[in-house]
Amino acid sequence: MSSDAAKPQPAFATIRAVRDFDCPVETLFTHWTSPETRVRWEAGPDSGMRYLNFDTREGGVERLEVSVDGRVVGEMVQRITVLRPNEVLVATITGHFGGRITMVMQVTCRFERTAAGSRLSGTSQVLDLTGRDPTDQHAAGWNMMFDNFAADLDASLPVT
Repeated sequence: MSSDAAKPQPAFATIRAVRDFDCPVETLFTHWTSPETRVRWEAGPDSGMRYLNFDTREGGVERLEVSVDGRVVGEMVQRITVLRPNEVLVATITGHFGGRITMVMQVTCRFERTAAGSRLSGTSQVLDLTGRDPTDQHAAGWNMMFDNFAADLDASLPVT
């Protein structure tokens, strides 16, 4: 039997998430991309992720460790490929687990003005090389990030 026959078939998924916010699009974008805020909502203590560096600029490369039960199990490398302030952010992410790349993802975040404030639309296109369907895990990740982000944004906005 060839070694190719033993390899799992890759699993593909596209996951979309949308959330509206009661703030200007400039505030939304700044809060989403700021290292000071991202460390709180994106890589908070319950996320299992710890950023080793932030570099939120076009061409920037960011690394984060992924832990389970306090033990580092892998690393994610995120490259910012497109950054248009107040409009769009696109990142290409590779997941390194077990000493090899097991996941490749492109994430697109669109920032739009709305009549009531702004809208953030996130889309992940995921390729899981282990064969696991990434849909539920990544949908839950978007929901968790949006919930954490909304709470952090609300806590930092001035009281009117």
